[in-house]
Order: sequence, then C-alpha cells, then structure tokens
Amino acid sequence: MEKSIQIYNKKLDHYYDSDGRLIQYPSKRPMRIIALIKITEQIDANRKYTEKEVNEMIRLCIAFNDIESIRREMYQYRFLGRLRDGSEYWVENDWRDVYAEYIGED
Repeated sequence: MEKSIQIYNKKLDHYYDSDGRLIQYPSKRPMRIIALIKITEQIDANRKYTEKEVNEMIRLCIAFNDIESIRREMYQYRFLGRLRDGSEYWVENDWRDVYAEYIGED
C-alpha cells in the first residue's frame, strides 16, 4: 500500500501550489482519495469540530472555492463523521481503512 501511495503522491504533485494547497481537485477516484487523506491528516482526530471549523481547515488546504464539495466527499468516504444535523464533526476512520476499501489494497 505504501508504494502505491507514493506513486499517487508523485502524480498529485502538479495539483498543489508552492504553499502545498490543492489547486485542482483530481477527477480520478484514487487520486481524490489521496488528496482527501492529505487534508484529513491536517485534522486532529482527538477532538470534535463545528462545520465552520472543518470548513476553515479545508479552506487552508485548498486554493479553489469548493469547500462544501470537499467536506461532503470527506463525509461520503467516511474520513469524517458528523451528527445528523451537521453541528459536530470528527475524524471517523483511519485513512488506511478508506484507502483499502476504495482503492482495493490491503
């Protein structure tokens, strides 16, 4: 798994600006998963967040204006969990679980 992550990271290099922010969201799912992993790694898994706080963390990681789509995919792929009303978010899974499920490697 680590080797394929390195390969995807290399392919993703041109998707980031000099400040390390994502400038374009990849269209292929494996590369999107890696991009979401990089964003998730910036979120402390030991605390809960408001939607506003999650949006701010995402905003710091991307250089385009589509915070809501990124947040929705983080929830859809179970990087983030949330209360039904969206008032509280948290890191849901170890990214390795999500990676293995959606990219198909153990």
